[in-house]
Amino acid sequence: MTNQKTTSLAISTKKEPLELAYSKEVKIKDLTDGSQIIALLNYLYVLLCVKKDNQLNEIEESVLNGVIVSSFKNWTINEIKHAFRMAIDGTLDIDLYQKLDSITFGKVMKKYNTFKREKIKNFKTIGMKKAEEIVTDSEKTAIQEEFYSKCVLPYIKTRKTAKEPVIDWATYSIFQYFWKKGEIDISAKDKIKYSKEADKLYTKAIKKRRFKGERVDLNEMLSHRNKIMYASCIALHDLVIDLDIYKSE
Repeated sequence: MTNQKTTSLAISTKKEPLELAYSKEVKIKDLTDGSQIIALLNYLYVLLCVKKDNQLNEIEESVLNGVIVSSFKNWTINEIKHAFRMAIDGTLDIDLYQKLDSITFGKVMKKYNTFKREKIKNFKTIGMKKAEEIVTDSEKTAIQEEFYSKCVLPYIKTRKTAKEPVIDWATYSIFQYFWKKGEIDISAKDKIKYSKEADKLYTKAIKKRRFKGERVDLNEMLSHRNKIMYASCIALHDLVIDLDIYKSE
């Protein structure tokens, strides 16, 4: 399935801490492409300044990959990146060395989990009123313009050569953008069609992961929330080509 690097922006009247915002993204257990885990490990190698000779061999990396998709499946990619960045800058009280293994990974995420719980608790119980602020019309316009330039336009350019739908929450945000503007409308009949296509695409992704050696349940079904995301991304892939913005780019 085609991957697209996009930036997901949301208009909100509350300043959510990154720990809460990142936790709302797609979980590792719901990823449809195992290459995202490999990309994560490469990111951590660079972040930790792990020299080539000290990087994990194929077997060790496979073990760590398995640990991540089994023991840390309810985390998101950005949560893990954020955790290690906080460990690097000293926010998390943990000694790090120029290496990456299952033990280091577990220690960092354990520290981060404690930090995250406290941060979100404070936000919800103490800082809620302070976090609320009125977003001015000019600020909303600026956010929308940034979303358009950093998310919508890159998607349009990628779509021109994409053979399969991009399935992720960033793409779902782009679908919402067009849907709220009234530029995309889906009939009841088409909603059923895209829902069925979502199931088929998810089953295909599960089988692909199983073929690559991951432990997955071939009978696993899409959650209602994820099915909406899948179906919306598929619909956007189909319908965006009829929009003026697509034809003009």
